[in-house]
Amino acid sequence: MRCRIALHLTALLLLAVTKPATADESVNQIRLVDHLEALRAQGERIIYSSDLVSADMMIAVPAAGDDPADALRRALAPLNLAVEAGPSGSLLIVADKAEPVITRSRPVIEEPMPEIVVTSSLHRIEYSEVGTRTIFDQELVGRVPLVGEEVVRLTHRLPGTASGGISSKSHVRGGEEDEVLFLFDGLRLYDPYHLRDFQSVSTVINSRAVDSIDFYTGAYPAHYGDRMSGVLSMEMRRPDEGTETELSASFFNTSVLSLGTFGGEQQGEWLLSARRGNLDLIADVINPDTGSPEYQDYLAHVGWEFGPRTRFSANLLRSDDEIRLADTDRGEQARATYANRVGWIKWDADWNDNLRSRSIFAYSSIEDARIGSVNQPGIVTGQLDDLLDVDVFEFRQDWTWVPGERSMWSFGANLKHLDAHYVHQSQRTIDPVFQAISGGPGQRSLDTDLTVDGAQYAAYAELRWRALDRLILDAGLRWDQQTYTVASNDWQASPRASLLWQASDSTEVRFGWGQYYQAQETNELQISDGIDSFFPAQRAEHFVANVRHSLSRETVLDLSAFRKSFRTLRPRFENMFNKLSLIPELQFDRIMIDPSKAESLGAEATLTHGASDQAVFWWLSYAWAQTRDWTANGKIERSWDQTHALEAGVSRKAGPWGLSATAEVHTGWPKTELIPEYTTNPDGSVSLSVSSTPRNSDRHTTFTSVDLHVSRDFDVSRGELMVFLNVSNVLNRQNPCCTEYSLDAQGVLQSRTAHWLPLVPSLGVIWRF
Repeated sequence: MRCRIALHLTALLLLAVTKPATADESVNQIRLVDHLEALRAQGERIIYSSDLVSADMMIAVPAAGDDPADALRRALAPLNLAVEAGPSGSLLIVADKAEPVITRSRPVIEEPMPEIVVTSSLHRIEYSEVGTRTIFDQELVGRVPLVGEEVVRLTHRLPGTASGGISSKSHVRGGEEDEVLFLFDGLRLYDPYHLRDFQSVSTVINSRAVDSIDFYTGAYPAHYGDRMSGVLSMEMRRPDEGTETELSASFFNTSVLSLGTFGGEQQGEWLLSARRGNLDLIADVINPDTGSPEYQDYLAHVGWEFGPRTRFSANLLRSDDEIRLADTDRGEQARATYANRVGWIKWDADWNDNLRSRSIFAYSSIEDARIGSVNQPGIVTGQLDDLLDVDVFEFRQDWTWVPGERSMWSFGANLKHLDAHYVHQSQRTIDPVFQAISGGPGQRSLDTDLTVDGAQYAAYAELRWRALDRLILDAGLRWDQQTYTVASNDWQASPRASLLWQASDSTEVRFGWGQYYQAQETNELQISDGIDSFFPAQRAEHFVANVRHSLSRETVLDLSAFRKSFRTLRPRFENMFNKLSLIPELQFDRIMIDPSKAESLGAEATLTHGASDQAVFWWLSYAWAQTRDWTANGKIERSWDQTHALEAGVSRKAGPWGLSATAEVHTGWPKTELIPEYTTNPDGSVSLSVSSTPRNSDRHTTFTSVDLHVSRDFDVSRGELMVFLNVSNVLNRQNPCCTEYSLDAQGVLQSRTAHWLPLVPSLGVIWRF
């Protein structure tokens, strides 16, 4: 026994003699978390995730007198951690992108593409998002095939969304296209799309000016209101130190973007963006007789930090559209101009480490004018002339209070004054043979001059509570009121609740429920369809369940199920046969759909690997869904119902080269067909009568599209250059969307199938310096 003790003592002595440096290091090291808390006590705002910074991490004791930020960067380097500038003068501790860092759990996002930074343990509850959402970053725009390089089209790659591919809008989990709340820099945009009445091909925000997108597809928190299917929130791009400039040109757009900082301590920032759509130039080359769609948008931003806790910004957004189109085969022509002006100032204040606020003052102006006509002999003739002028004054204030590490309160209010002026004149005559298709009068004449003046009020409160270490509850209540509707009850209360259970380090389970109301906005009156009064707010009830499981460090499986019940729906208008009409209100197949209720059910599975800043990432998703209206004729599928949908994508970055491909396959959308019948009269002439199949009783063939994106980076004498080729529907598959009808000279009904986008190439270049 004594011999064994002597051997142990001898070994310890040898270690002490042969490795003196190890002993010295232990004396000159401290726990990283202790050092961070010491810096916080000295007034430094340090933000980090307790999932990233573990309690056993050690660092060398910083030398006295060193700059805290520089010393922290040096201390974190051996741990593969880095320091970035955060909001209001704070410092963010993040994973060093050059080195992998293993964390205990993944960020709370639907798709694991970009990383998300969360706060320290004290504020961890703030970023423990209970609802499911997807976050897209700027990196994805340059790596995923997108029609028109339009960043919002990234949302079309998700399960639960449905889009034909022409429009930038999408149907979210069975809802209509106008049921998504569109936010930019925290402000709601009322007219966020170019060429609004002509498929909305692009947003009014230059994609190069967007830093990231948060996209909610259901059960979102109480501070989001007045849209009942989804939330799309864009964050403005912010500069690093110095000045950055980008010049880009492609078949679709030409743009310039410049951003930078100013001030002695770089406390000021600015951003300028200008973009021109090139569709008119392409149309002039391919088919000048079709017309000329033109659009431009401009964005200006300036911000200033008044110390480490207060930030102020002023912003201007402007868009202008002018479009002239003609479809000689269908006897349609249209001209329209759109002008959108938005100005807002924003004040962010951190009153202390636990309380902050955001205030927004905004003014929005919309001026639209449209003239059009249709002349299809023997079917329908008509003309239309309408004007719309809308003004919105808005004040919004949001507060967040974190009293401790287990709870967070959010509350706020929103006040708006809105006015609108409608001037509309139209005439339409439907031939008696086709009059029964629409169910309306054969002749219709509208002459309306209407002024709307009213207000909207909203308030909300929300509590997020960490009941247990792995269980977080979120409960909120929202109240909205409108003063310009004819509803007997023009206010709505929306309770919402969600739960997040972190079942293990690799598995998270979420449940969400809520009531979501959508009021008819002052710029949404269906005046061109003969309705001159506002309907009560629509309502949807969401039930959502989600399980996220990390199969490995890079691979994540998401499983979701949802049920959305629609109530108090207002009537909507659709064209039964052709969704791509230039002047849809004048067509003979224009019908009103007035369901008593609707329901959407679905299940989704998504497998993702990697992230957008890695050399390889891919995803695969499948969705099953069913969305139906309850009408007087029974349950009928909505026109965008797609029972099965499969999405896949892969991106590979190898040195200066980038290659990405995506594929989409989904069930064809429902369709209705016209049935002609010919009768020979006693005098030998032939009479035509028409009827239709039951609405949406048949389907178009399966939709399939494969898209491709290839890019090459070049180092130039000043900055860097990227050349890219984007090809949508590279197989040039004809995906049917519509049926067009006409009469020939003998009075025989002719039909022609119209299709979604054909093969669409776009060659472009981006110069950054």
